[in-house]
Amino acid sequence: MSPWSEKRGPRWPLFAGIGCVLAGLIGGFLLMYGVDRGADDPDPAPSGAAPSDASPPPASASSSPSPDAPDAPDTSDASGLTVVSWGQEGGQLAVVVRNDTDEVVERARVLLTARDRSGAAVLSTSGTPDDVCCTVVGLAPGAEFGLFAELRTPLRDVAEVEARPVARDLRTGDGAVPAVRVRDARLRHLPDDTVVTARLTAEGDLSGYVAAQALLVDADGRVVQVVSGRFYCFASGRPGTIRLRLFHAVPRDLRLGRVLAQAIPQGVPPGVPGRC
Repeated sequence: MSPWSEKRGPRWPLFAGIGCVLAGLIGGFLLMYGVDRGADDPDPAPSGAAPSDASPPPASASSSPSPDAPDAPDTSDASGLTVVSWGQEGGQLAVVVRNDTDEVVERARVLLTARDRSGAAVLSTSGTPDDVCCTVVGLAPGAEFGLFAELRTPLRDVAEVEARPVARDLRTGDGAVPAVRVRDARLRHLPDDTVVTARLTAEGDLSGYVAAQALLVDADGRVVQVVSGRFYCFASGRPGTIRLRLFHAVPRDLRLGRVLAQAIPQGVPPGVPGRC
């Protein structure tokens, strides 16, 4: 069939238009769903305040919890999570908790409550189900985990901080927990960012996902900032570098206390968009 008709004029513009439409549809599909990529050395994409340069953008750059706590906390006498350290700096309340039970806390969304000297609550938040700020994952008995709450204004006259799991969002288990070793942790103070890098090696039956928290401390050794992230593509025994970012500068007298890391158990939502 000729692209030209004496009666109807040229048909080639019609063919060209159809081709453009098809190209647009194919291009749009690729943009929406992306292309799978491999990774020899996991430098994965975190969710929360820790994006990696060569990874997809985080689901939220800084997980800002709601000031309200709509879910009921565990009201038993012993919630199993003990606050071992807390402090605030640069618009954040930082909290370190320890698992004082004999079970693995596979996942627990935690209600953080700060109280003044009279016992009144000046802050109470559990974030949202998708936030990394207030959710513990893969916490073995005796191990510690860093949590945080974003602050619109500094809290005054805080006497104590409590941490209780939200009752309907708690999952425990009694299986073995893969070990995650941390080495070569470094803190970099940048003009508009705070970056912590570390080398992790996980051993055991892994889901492929790992959580990590960098604890920044003041001159007295008290935790005042938690830089949190979730990472993917980890294999047992194979080391990988993580990069945690806070997305704003902090006072230069703050130093890196330590980096905590936990393997996210099988079946627990990892809280990160990437996959292997």
